[in-house]
Amino acid sequence: MPEIRGMVFFDIDGTIFDDEGKLPDSVRPAMEAARGNGYRLIINTGRTLCNQDRRLDGFPLDGWIMGCGTRILYRGQTLQLMEYELPASLRLRDIVLELGIPTVWECDTGIYFDPLGATDPAVVRYREWAERHGICRDISAQDPEFRAVKMFCFAEEQRMAEMEKRTAGAGMPYYAINRGSGAWEVVPCGHSKGTGIDLLRERLGVSRDCCYAFGDSTNDMTMFEHAGISIAMGNAPEEVKAVCSFVTERPEHDGISRAMRHFGLISCSDIS
Repeated sequence: MPEIRGMVFFDIDGTIFDDEGKLPDSVRPAMEAARGNGYRLIINTGRTLCNQDRRLDGFPLDGWIMGCGTRILYRGQTLQLMEYELPASLRLRDIVLELGIPTVWECDTGIYFDPLGATDPAVVRYREWAERHGICRDISAQDPEFRAVKMFCFAEEQRMAEMEKRTAGAGMPYYAINRGSGAWEVVPCGHSKGTGIDLLRERLGVSRDCCYAFGDSTNDMTMFEHAGISIAMGNAPEEVKAVCSFVTERPEHDGISRAMRHFGLISCSDIS
């Protein structure tokens, strides 16, 4: 491998894959060319380990930041892992039950569901998806693999603010990212897509100015804050585009390869 010239971080859905889940033909050649030019390529996602995207098997990747920075993998090594043991996870569950918040628990061993919220339409859809992918599990106080990492919650802002307050009071603080339409991505405090970037670049001795981040949604905001160059896909909402260094085309319009050429990570001859 050539000497490290920089690092490139990618969200998955709406970034590598378009909004219909299709992979543009230009993506993989552009990534292969960038890696050949000395750039380390890292997936930076909210997905936890059980939901690692198998569509990316065989891609020229060097690592993964998963669960919004709660698990960091680099070339087969786990550099960071955050999860709560079963007793603490059950205390977190009690907080959710007391507040009556329909919640999906995104753990490393599976996507866990609770009787609470079983009829909530968003939870039902999530469960159907998890069942199709073979990662659906029911919470049990006797299951040692139920270890809280992050959550998806469906509630109004006031109850989410109360959840943040109560988890902090219990010594297990979480923060909520508004994903719109009453959905919240809930992540342990001190962890984010941005903290994952910091850990990797410090380990590899890469300056912030040599880090590039591609994303399309509000949960990519911390990733943009911690990279020297932030690149919003053309399908990103205006609030995301407003904080980025550069706005590229939509995924299906070769947004990744166009931005890589713009910043000199690759050239036209690299992928001709």
